[in-house]
Amino acid sequence: MADEPEYYRAEPLPPRDQSARGYGQGKGFGPSGGSSQWGQGWPVSQPVNVNVVGGKSTVLAYVLWFFLGQLGIHKFYLAQPVQGIFYLLLGLIGWATVGILVGWIFLVPLWILMFIDLFVIPVRVAVLNARLARRVGGY
Repeated sequence: MADEPEYYRAEPLPPRDQSARGYGQGKGFGPSGGSSQWGQGWPVSQPVNVNVVGGKSTVLAYVLWFFLGQLGIHKFYLAQPVQGIFYLLLGLIGWATVGILVGWIFLVPLWILMFIDLFVIPVRVAVLNARLARRVGGY
């Protein structure tokens, strides 16, 4: 693949002016200011605030849990495909054999796991969103 053009490359933002609330364009900034590169030479002392766009939604995870939970769809949404397949197998085998009373052996553990998911879903969403923020934020 060809290298990206210069204007597509991400560059760090200039440091914040201590007296101003936003990014200032004071002395030493820009082509006429004498600085060779954008934002070089000043360490940023404030923590980085990362706004995660495209993270997972707790509400959507609960909606999937409520309507399609016995098929494990919420597990696939929460990036747990092995558990999703396990839920899918328990649900399909359980409902397919419930008429001959064998299905309850599969459905009862599935319902216990789904009850546990009621309390685990917010934690899992927070972990996935924190992982995404760390990856996007570069730390």
